[in-house]
Amino acid sequence: FVPVEVEPQVITKTKPVYPELARKVGIEGIVYLDILVDKEGKVRKVQVLKPSGTNVGFEEAALQAVKQWTFSPAIQNGKPVACWLTQPIKFQVK
Repeated sequence: FVPVEVEPQVITKTKPVYPELARKVGIEGIVYLDILVDKEGKVRKVQVLKPSGTNVGFEEAALQAVKQWTFSPAIQNGKPVACWLTQPIKFQVK
């Protein structure tokens, strides 16, 4: 854990692809991801913190989408720094 004065903010967000099996049967879920955002605002690492527990592909879809996101970097002492953040990704049938 690195304390920061300003948290990273999402600039561009790629929506995860809803897994076809989950859509067909109407399954919803939430995946919690830990994301390492570097000092340029790029995603360097993503890992599943808490899976959805559904086993229909939400984790893979969430990981693929978040790897394409861009952020404003975290700020500490007036300088951009790398930091981890936790992000929930919700899958809801609409």
